[in-house]
Amino acid sequence: MHTLLLIDDDPDVLATLRRSFRKGYTVLTAINGDEGIALLNGQAVDLIICDQRMPGITGNQVLQHALQRQPKAIRILLTGYADMDALMACVNEAHIYKYVTKPWEPHDLNMTVIRALESYDLQGKLDEAHRMLESAYKDAVTMLCVAAEGKDEDTGSHLQRVQHYTEALAIAMGIDKQDAEHMGLMSMLHDIGKLFVPDAVLKKKAALTTEEWGLMKQHPLAGARILGNNLFYEAAREIAVGHHEKFDGTGYPNGLKGNEIPLSARIVKVADVFDALTTVRPYKEAWTMMDAMVFIEADKGIQFDPDVVDQLKKLFDDGTLASIKLATN
Repeated sequence: MHTLLLIDDDPDVLATLRRSFRKGYTVLTAINGDEGIALLNGQAVDLIICDQRMPGITGNQVLQHALQRQPKAIRILLTGYADMDALMACVNEAHIYKYVTKPWEPHDLNMTVIRALESYDLQGKLDEAHRMLESAYKDAVTMLCVAAEGKDEDTGSHLQRVQHYTEALAIAMGIDKQDAEHMGLMSMLHDIGKLFVPDAVLKKKAALTTEEWGLMKQHPLAGARILGNNLFYEAAREIAVGHHEKFDGTGYPNGLKGNEIPLSARIVKVADVFDALTTVRPYKEAWTMMDAMVFIEADKGIQFDPDVVDQLKKLFDDGTLASIKLATN
């Protein structure tokens, strides 16, 4: 059952509204803007009908508060006067669904509420479908990562740490939080191309032969082929192809230099190397974070984008990197 909040400083009008919606709804009422805001702060509602001209807090102010506090709730304004400037302000500032002039036709107002709540329910279904799709794509990414990581058991939680290092670096580089989260998720696919590298090469403890190294160097391009052409995986493709490029142009597979390398790949390269250095591997002990920072800073402008390294140093200094490592071990 939907919950309606009715707000009007005229007791007769409020009683009329209450009678109109007494069947089929849970009805809350408020005699002024202060009471309306108090209810909005304490109880979820699906639809608000609010008078515009009230002493003290106006209907516009109440509905603006509702927009901030309960943005999904439908907002309808009642008005008994033709102040178009005030109405336009309410439309623009409170994003109202509709305004209804007094006196209203009961049938028309009831139909307005019915149609508004149908829209509300549809949006809820769309939001749930979006959540399910988002969960599905995250599960798909995780499954691909598990498959890739299964080829190289020694990496442990490497992908998860790279994800969080990447997200933190992206935010530090000025990237929007939502885009940074997406980049972090896509970073987990950076070595997906290793699925095409034979186990005898991938898990070899001794130094690779020239031929074996040639096979290993193909995994960035193999990763791009696995990820296909879907626009959603664009950042993942950039990262897969570019995370072994070097800032001075001596990397592989394409020998890109400087800003020719996508920013996502430059960020993940730093995150990937930092985690590899500070993690136990079959061929090495874990370095301290300080030693890893010294190594990475020494290669600024050679392997690594200097701007990304500078942001890594700030995250090291403020303890962010240590917190991520602790949380993902």
